[in-house]
Amino acid sequence: MAQFKMNISARSALTEIIETAYRNIPTDLLPVFFMDQMIGHVSPEIFSALQDFIHQEDQDLQLIHCANQKILMTQAPPYQLSIELRILAEHLRDIQLIQGWRDEDFSFIDEHQLERFRVERTFFRSMGFHSRAVHVNGYQASGQVWIARRSHTKQIDPGLLDNITAGGLSANETLFNCVVRELWEEAGINADQSLHIQPISSVTIRRGIEDGSLHHETLYTYDLELPVNFQPQNQDNEVSEFYLFEYEEALHHVLTEQFTIDAGVVTADFLLRHC
Repeated sequence: MAQFKMNISARSALTEIIETAYRNIPTDLLPVFFMDQMIGHVSPEIFSALQDFIHQEDQDLQLIHCANQKILMTQAPPYQLSIELRILAEHLRDIQLIQGWRDEDFSFIDEHQLERFRVERTFFRSMGFHSRAVHVNGYQASGQVWIARRSHTKQIDPGLLDNITAGGLSANETLFNCVVRELWEEAGINADQSLHIQPISSVTIRRGIEDGSLHHETLYTYDLELPVNFQPQNQDNEVSEFYLFEYEEALHHVLTEQFTIDAGVVTADFLLRHC
């Protein structure tokens, strides 16, 4: 069977999907600063809830303040700052302003690649902090790509199409370890098979979310060629089913916005490279 070749119009559309993945910050969001660096943005509702909580007389938060429509964090050892952020995250959870608590921390890494704090991952998006994730394109050399459908019970993007593996980078995790873990949990791909992953690149996406938060994340992308007799098996109930799409079919689903935005960007890049 001849390899599928995209036309110029399709290539332009995929390129536009990638180029527009990094969008302007919604104008109603309020900034979050670490010293003099702006590192996040929050909705007015969350800002008001945090301001009221921080200003309560029985609160003794020393490192985080609200003033002039900004949230300000002072420099401190990461452990100490993480404790205070955890208190704020638990408060937002208790008043149901953040949903889907995971008991999993993400690390905030600054421009010098230093960890400044870590806190529950659901709090990251609520604060607009920059996070990191891995995405793997599982494909067959004959011109098919494995695509997952997210479980309909997922808190974020339920039922949409996704890469064979995609997941956030937890605190203390390397990119490679995250890939290996996610490949097993989401597709049943063992550690030996994971050794064949090919690192590709990264893309940073930023966009406002319908719940009023900001999603700001760097996606580290990988390709993994899989054998013809391979059948993915989800282990963590986060995938409802898998499809083996011809490249042309995958293109159709990307262009008709049936993927999550993140997976759509990663799949668009994959198709541009392979078609």
